[in-house]
Amino acid sequence: MRPRGLFITGTDTGVGKTAVACALTAWCRRAGVDVGVMKPVATGGRRLSQGGRARWVSDDARRLAHAAGSEDPWALVNPICFEEPLAPWTAAMRQRTRVRLEAAIGAFRRLADRHEYLIVEGIGGLLVPLTARASVAELAARLGLPLLLVTRPGLGTLNHTRLSLEQIRRSGLACQGIVINHTRPAPRRPAERLAERTNRSLLGRFAPVRGELPFRPDLFRRAPAGGRLADWIATHVDGRWLRRLAVDTPMGL
Repeated sequence: MRPRGLFITGTDTGVGKTAVACALTAWCRRAGVDVGVMKPVATGGRRLSQGGRARWVSDDARRLAHAAGSEDPWALVNPICFEEPLAPWTAAMRQRTRVRLEAAIGAFRRLADRHEYLIVEGIGGLLVPLTARASVAELAARLGLPLLLVTRPGLGTLNHTRLSLEQIRRSGLACQGIVINHTRPAPRRPAERLAERTNRSLLGRFAPVRGELPFRPDLFRRAPAGGRLADWIATHVDGRWLRRLAVDTPMGL
């Protein structure tokens, strides 16, 4: 049977995929869902020791694991991680190695055996290359989870979001819709504020907008963050969609 869960992707790096993935994880955990988390490929990691072995682990993976209360080994939660904060293919080549997708897929299957629901966070956007032939889109297709697209609110988001949605369709992937995430304070220029106010209605013409998340600089600043994350997502994302996540078979666009 196909695993149940959600693959969190974004229109770009820095749109807040980790915050959204952590918030969804915290909400699932509070709702009593047995949720596992995964960051299959990451860069910019730090050296951590577990079970007497040291490995590179990304801060994104650590935040996901904390939101889930996970006791899964890092080898499953973050099976591929490089030290340098570069594109994965670049980081791999600089280390004279390669991104081994089979390792990520194997870890995913083991997590699917452990948990009833999985939240997986991608890296960058869908066309970030992982190998000479495979991008994040290919990895998402191999995992078989529906996507949630995290996007920005301001100028440029219409183009970036439509390009990402077009790639989702070309790749034959199911998509649950869009979450608009404010990663910065409200802009000072009136024209930029106007763009943020009006973009949501246009984005909704291309995919369901599941919610718009306001800027919250304190989400990860104080521990524990789980309650703030769960409240943030529950307050600003469509409640009916949230409740369907862990009980219904997700439908594509």
